[in-house]
Amino acid sequence: MMTDSMRLVWEKAKEAIRSQVPDQGYLMWIDPLRVVKAAADSVVLGCPNPLAKKWLMDHYRGLLESAMQQAAQRPLKVLLEVAECAAEAPETPEEAPQQLCLPAFADIPRPSSGRLLNRDFTFDSFVVGDCNDFAYSAALSVASKRSKLHAPLYLLAQTGLGKSHLSQAVGRQVMQESPEERVFYITAEDFTNEMIGALNTGTISSFKEKYRRNCDTLILEDVHFLSGKNRTQDELAFTLDSLMETNKRLVFTSAYLPSEIPKMHDSMRSRLNAGVISSLEAPDFRMRMRILQRKANSAKIALPMDVAEFMASELTGDIRHLESGIKGLAARNSIMGRGIDLKMAREVVGNIVRNRKALTLGVITKMVCKYYRVTEEDLRSRSRKQAIARPRQVAMYLGRRYTDQSLQAIGRTFNRYHATALHAVGVVERHIRENGDMREPVLFLCGKIEAGEF
Repeated sequence: MMTDSMRLVWEKAKEAIRSQVPDQGYLMWIDPLRVVKAAADSVVLGCPNPLAKKWLMDHYRGLLESAMQQAAQRPLKVLLEVAECAAEAPETPEEAPQQLCLPAFADIPRPSSGRLLNRDFTFDSFVVGDCNDFAYSAALSVASKRSKLHAPLYLLAQTGLGKSHLSQAVGRQVMQESPEERVFYITAEDFTNEMIGALNTGTISSFKEKYRRNCDTLILEDVHFLSGKNRTQDELAFTLDSLMETNKRLVFTSAYLPSEIPKMHDSMRSRLNAGVISSLEAPDFRMRMRILQRKANSAKIALPMDVAEFMASELTGDIRHLESGIKGLAARNSIMGRGIDLKMAREVVGNIVRNRKALTLGVITKMVCKYYRVTEEDLRSRSRKQAIARPRQVAMYLGRRYTDQSLQAIGRTFNRYHATALHAVGVVERHIRENGDMREPVLFLCGKIEAGEF
């Protein structure tokens, strides 16, 4: 009886909370909660999974308690727990009980099209902080079948800040909750190549049918590689119109705002701007500490607090620097057979910071020239001969990967526009992915750079 009356109090409290929380946050976090148990001075609200419980404890616990106390008109303590489906299931038959449960992530099949999803890229494994909490919440909202929001999501971030992690987490969650849905995870470059192949083989109708009619969730990575690809932009614009009209899920990722991508049609730019644009920033100290602890646990190494604090203070770049730090500690710990301490951490961090500071575009250019036996003047020339163009593209790729220089700065170094630098990065990435003839030289140079041999 107490539980029944508390459910009425909760419904009243929810109405008050709804006026204080954005629609997206309310639908994602508040609406799924159910009263599980109640006493005279407390109430237990059931959450669908541990992830939801943690988020609510961190962001909404005070609001939940004050709203419940106001609705009940007495002091009331609000507790949260992960509830079983049967306990959470509402009595109304039209609500399906399974909608209230998010099953634990397990191995799941390949998406309907495109690349395999990284098994480690889940919402559970994503470290949330002030620099990315809105992006995380927006991605989880897009992935949830309970969400009533259908706006596309545009994840904006530089390399190594988690946009691919979130985009793939969307795909994994959709496939986990709704196995019947068709999830397409693909890069903009792969989409372009697939379209060109369809044109060359006379199967463009099948290509259009696949993406416009047989896709429920489209996750398109690195949309800035559409720059200058006019035919692809036209086809993708029509595809997006078809998907938007039928309220399909759309997720885009890029290192640039739509307005910053060169040679992008206004029609395509407007479609990319049509949804929620959410950026992911570099992690602060507190978040770097949490990431280090998470990575250390995954690597099965004990990370002392003073070591974690030192590394979090020194490795202030993207998340990959933190990963490199943990890998360095794990390697030294294994080889030397002694515990991890500040001395070891200083050695690892010193190598990372020293390499990062010493590596410049000029250094990279000299490395590439030596390897390919060309001159710096050759790379800055207007020559389009393959013997010159290939090394130039490799230098641009390495500059983008290993320095903080913008595409504009990289382009200027070689007397090119930033659109050319963007194209060069895409060409090299494709060769690496497809085992092209540029792959071996690039991996060799990457190995030299990462070993500090430059």
